[in-house]
Amino acid sequence: MLRTIITLLFSFSLLLTAAACAAQPAMVFTTQVDSGGRPLNSATAFTVDTPRILCSVSTAGLPVSGELSAKWLYNSGGQWKTIKEESLAVAGGAYLVFPAGPPDTGWVPGDYTVSLYLNGKDLSSAGFTVQPAPGVPLPNINNFSAVPGTITAGQSLTLSWNVQDATSIEIKPGIGSVQAGGSRLVSPTADTTYTLTALNSGGPSSMSVSVTVLPLETRHAVLTVVNLFREGPMVYYTVMNGGDAVSKPSSSAIYVGNNAAATGYVPPMAPGETKTLTFGTLTWSYQMDTAATACVDTRGENGPPGSTDSCMTRVLPAARPF
Repeated sequence: MLRTIITLLFSFSLLLTAAACAAQPAMVFTTQVDSGGRPLNSATAFTVDTPRILCSVSTAGLPVSGELSAKWLYNSGGQWKTIKEESLAVAGGAYLVFPAGPPDTGWVPGDYTVSLYLNGKDLSSAGFTVQPAPGVPLPNINNFSAVPGTITAGQSLTLSWNVQDATSIEIKPGIGSVQAGGSRLVSPTADTTYTLTALNSGGPSSMSVSVTVLPLETRHAVLTVVNLFREGPMVYYTVMNGGDAVSKPSSSAIYVGNNAAATGYVPPMAPGETKTLTFGTLTWSYQMDTAATACVDTRGENGPPGSTDSCMTRVLPAARPF
């Protein structure tokens, strides 16, 4: 009886051990998998320009309703730092693939590990290393330029580059992967530094160019009254466009006291142009010397935002009988 009990306990222990072993999924680091996620090669050491490292995990023996999580970690100065986490539903008898790609400058040389969790509980882990390939020279960036180096907002510039001995080349911001030589027309809206990073198995090389983007120049017409005078019964006023843009058609007026005695029209004027105009059919009939004020752009048709009407006040001589 005792021997039977011992035999049963031993058999149960073997079953538990087998179950525990079955619950430890096979982890393989690879660069290629087939359509079912099965690894086509395996390695525990990779070069810094490896475009993608895959962790292929067999789900045989795992509960179909489970969730498998993978946490990628990097040993930075003795401290493990998480670089990626991902969770996938378990499919019985299949493979799950957890991919990870390098940063722009390639994999940082050092030790990495992937820890697996089943429904949030520790399951297993495995590691790999990344190192530059010994004796491989870094990529050579022959040229990386921006022409012109200064533009006005809305304009474009040309980025040009030429690189040798690189397995991948990327330009940031906003461009991405490029060939070994070429050019690209870009239109930045603010000062920008473009960085080209070239990578091979020996490591990365990089070069940056900075461009300056000037604000868009806003041009305005600025009308001013530069003279006001009377000849006979007619009142004349001279207008100058002191701005840097052709003026829009605009209005004018002459005031005596607080009253508008007449209105007028100012046609478009080129920058720097002057015109002498009259206030329609106004005839000066005041019998005493009288102050008058001539204003242009009375409806704000021209000038920078917030500008006021341009006016001139003169005392016009009294009308004399003819």
